[in-house]
Parts: sequence; C-alpha cells; structure tokens
Amino acid sequence: MAGKASKKQVQTNIKILGNLYKASVPILLLSLARALYSRETGATYTGTMLKWMLINIPLLGCLYTVEVSGRPHVVVDANGSRKIVKEGLDLSQTDGLLQYLFDVIYLSLFANCGRILFNTNKLWYILWIVPCYAAYKLYGLKQQFFGGGSSKKQEPSKPSGDAAPGETKSKRQQKREKKGENQVKYKYR
Repeated sequence: MAGKASKKQVQTNIKILGNLYKASVPILLLSLARALYSRETGATYTGTMLKWMLINIPLLGCLYTVEVSGRPHVVVDANGSRKIVKEGLDLSQTDGLLQYLFDVIYLSLFANCGRILFNTNKLWYILWIVPCYAAYKLYGLKQQFFGGGSSKKQEPSKPSGDAAPGETKSKRQQKREKKGENQVKYKYR
C-alpha cells in the first residue's frame, strides 16, 4: 500500500507543478513584454529588465523552492520500469510553509496581472501583506511561548480542602478527588 500512496503523491505533485507553471509562465512573459513595451523615456532595456527582475525576486524564489521541494525524482530502468527515488513534499497539504509560498506566488501573479492590465506597479504594494502577516504570526508565537505579559495580575485561587495554605489545586486534581469520593468502595474480607 505504501507504493500506491507514493505513486498517487507523485502524480498529484506533477499535476500541481504543471498547473502552477501553466499559470505563471504566460503571466510573467506578458508582464515582461508590457514592461519592455511601455518603458519610461530614457530607460534602457537593461534597466527595465533589472527592475522587472528585482520586483519578481519573491515570486521566482518561491517558485524555485516549491519546485525543488515538491518535484518527484523518478528513475527509469533499462527495462522501462519506473522506480520512485523521492516523491517530494506533499504539495496538496493545506497548512505549513508550502502554503505560505503558494500565497506569495499568487499575490505576485496578481500584481503582475495588474501590470499587464493597468500598466502600473502599484499593485505590488499588496506584497506588504506578507511581512505584516509574518510579524503577526511571530507576535503570536512570542505570546504563546513567552506568556501574554498582561498588566493585570491574576488573583490566586482559594485553596480547597486538603491543600496547604500556600498551595492551590488545579481543576484536574479537584475533579479526580471528586470522582474518587463518588466511587463505590468495596471491603475485602
């Protein structure tokens, strides 16, 4: 069964990468053509190409990372039989770093579509969502690992039953004690 699952993942990854390239390559080529066609007065082709490459660095970096991590490696023997050496990471997963890479790719393609349709680079400002979202996630991790740091101090809960005056019992301990009291106790003769 493991062979069947890896074959299915290989097919899925190849399909996802194919669809990604079918969408991104034409958009990138049209965006480059639009940038070269409508370049500013006095701007050289080299300067325009350099500006276009600089703007598309996040997209190209994410495409490269997705390609390297998701592309399966299949070896064909002399007999013509295929052997899966590495199936790559699962590109169809719904969470994790790969999904963030796909988000950057889609946002960049959206901005490139704006360049094609409206001949403006102002839609590239939408990529500021990425570092803002990363900062938000890092702030959440800081809160999770280093505490909330709220200004209000919580009052210690009142000790119950057998606890020492300075010691409090957790809800779990209280439930266990209560459950122990309700159980039927048997006497052995």
